[in-house]
Amino acid sequence: MDNRHPFACIEREKMKSLILLSAILACVILDVYVTFIMGKEIVYTHFFYIPVILAGVWYYMKAVYVAIFLGAFHVLTTFIFMDFSFSLITLEAVQRAVVFLAVAYLVGFASGEHAKSLLLEEKRRVEEIRKSEEKLRETRDYLNNIIESSTDTITVVDMMGIVRDWNKGAEGVMGYRADEVVGTSNKKFFANPEEADRIMELVEREGEIKDYRTTVVRRDGRGIQITMSAAVLKDKQGVPIGTVRVSRDITKEVVFEERIKAERDNLNLIFESMPDGVYVVSEDYKVEFMNKVLRNEFGNPVGRICHNVFHDREEPCPLCKHLEVMKGKTVRWEWHSRSLGKTYDLIETPLKNIDGTISKLTIFRDVTDRKKADEEIRKLNKKLELKVMDLEEVTRMKTEFLSLTSHELRTPLTPIKAQLEMLHDGYMGIMNEKQENSIEVILRNLKRLDTLINDILDISRIEAGRIRMSFDYMCLNDAVREVINMQEPFAKGKGITITAKLAQLPPIIGDAERLRQVISNLVNNAIKFSKKSATVVVQTRRVGENVMFRITDYGIGISKDDREKLFKPFSQIDTSMGREHGGSGLGLAIAKGIIQACNGKIWVESELGKGSTFFFSIPITQKITEKDVSYIG
Repeated sequence: MDNRHPFACIEREKMKSLILLSAILACVILDVYVTFIMGKEIVYTHFFYIPVILAGVWYYMKAVYVAIFLGAFHVLTTFIFMDFSFSLITLEAVQRAVVFLAVAYLVGFASGEHAKSLLLEEKRRVEEIRKSEEKLRETRDYLNNIIESSTDTITVVDMMGIVRDWNKGAEGVMGYRADEVVGTSNKKFFANPEEADRIMELVEREGEIKDYRTTVVRRDGRGIQITMSAAVLKDKQGVPIGTVRVSRDITKEVVFEERIKAERDNLNLIFESMPDGVYVVSEDYKVEFMNKVLRNEFGNPVGRICHNVFHDREEPCPLCKHLEVMKGKTVRWEWHSRSLGKTYDLIETPLKNIDGTISKLTIFRDVTDRKKADEEIRKLNKKLELKVMDLEEVTRMKTEFLSLTSHELRTPLTPIKAQLEMLHDGYMGIMNEKQENSIEVILRNLKRLDTLINDILDISRIEAGRIRMSFDYMCLNDAVREVINMQEPFAKGKGITITAKLAQLPPIIGDAERLRQVISNLVNNAIKFSKKSATVVVQTRRVGENVMFRITDYGIGISKDDREKLFKPFSQIDTSMGREHGGSGLGLAIAKGIIQACNGKIWVESELGKGSTFFFSIPITQKITEKDVSYIG
């Protein structure tokens, strides 16, 4: 019987009281019997110590009351026996009563102190038990809350395979309530009932299992994939009493893994058909996959150590990038195989596996021929570098020749032109009409020759990156108006009308003279290639941080193929047109050079037979270090 049970304590106290009263009564009877019947001839008072000691052990200081009662009773019987007179015998009885009292006090005090220590120890033990039980209760409640709130299936199955506990997670996954399954065999939940016995055997033998995959059947008959971890439950004596099992629905994960596996298989098929070599190596350097290209070179080394396969080494080679890739880095480097005499361009990258581990995927590209070709190209480039310098020297000499020739041509032209103009002015009215016409023809051709010389000088400076630009604040619309006024007589001669649509523009930083040269070239071309009595439209407008010039004619137009030639030096769409309209084919090339020197762009839109529109756009502000004059290429 458990002594801590309240009924057991009551029964025990009753038994102690009965024994003590019986002992006191026995001592009283013995005292009366010996005193009055036997006449004090027998020493018997040592029996009085039994109830005194029992009272001291059981009731501590209350034993004094027992001692007083027994001592007083003994003195009283002795006093009566001695005819109510005090004698030596009565005095001895008083002495014995005092001894009873002393013994009761000592035993009661000692037992009380011992009982106090025992009580304190018991209280301490009870408090510890209470605290332990409280912690156990809190832990149990915490675990119960976790178990009940867990989405995983948590079940307890005894050693006979009977379900003893079933949490809400199990209800959600399996579709059964706890009261429907507790007390039933767990076999009915497995797609293969024999799986239940196999799991129990494994848990009994190993003590636990982890991530065990199997298929269970829901209440609605649908099979689901789960992963189970289980451990043995034991009683206080260490005897197995059941198993606790935690399961998780991994149906979606299995489908995903199968999809990944299918993708991996497809990837392997792609690898097999690739012209490059591909291999996969595990974290511990074991070859997991090698495609056909590499198998033809190195055999089929799946399962072997990679540095043994490629380098015939027992340890990783010093250049190996394996550790870098395992840390998540993608690397690219070249490796030369001495055994094969080939050089490979390697791309190595981490590859995450289904189980969460990392492998290294390496792509081998044979660049042996390319390296040889690069070496040949390097040698060829080295040979072509004098030749390039020679060409640069030729270009420089050509530019200098054009510049020198232009100057040499201009030197005799200037006095010839001056003499002819003087002759024309001095003999005006004296010369006949034919002579005057001849001088005018010579002057016009001298002017064309002077323009050609200027164009040659400009194009040579542009090609040399030495075109002279003088930047300052200017108004683009003013430059347009000046050009229109200059070209107006030429336009009237062909019956062509020039219409100007000039937007309000801010001042810009540009070279006014050079921009007038570009605008004049574009307006002159538009008039030149327009039909008689046509209209030429000139427009300006602001576009963001740029200003744009636009001129449209309704002339012969330009084909798509010919548009690519327009801005090249000495290039004309049709040489017969050049002879008809005049020109060297340098105007648009010079215009392009000037616009580019202004950090702008020039282009054309045209349709054959319907006309053309030329545009140029330049920034409103220029980033220049010298405001007035600079050379910009």
